[in-house]
Amino acid sequence: LIATGGTLVAAAQLVRRMGAQIHEAAAIIDLPELGGSRKLQDMGIPTFTLTAFELNER
Repeated sequence: LIATGGTLVAAAQLVRRMGAQIHEAAAIIDLPELGGSRKLQDMGIPTFTLTAFELNER
């Protein structure tokens, strides 16, 4: 699940700090309104998800 992206961004930074390259990120669900997948793409990490859910306010 990609929500705000905080966990994946932190993991990507740690992996890069160790000298590894990240080719892409993948998740089952994206919540695009929270901006997590955009943060990863802004870091130059192609991001793939199986589905995306829009949040509905009630």
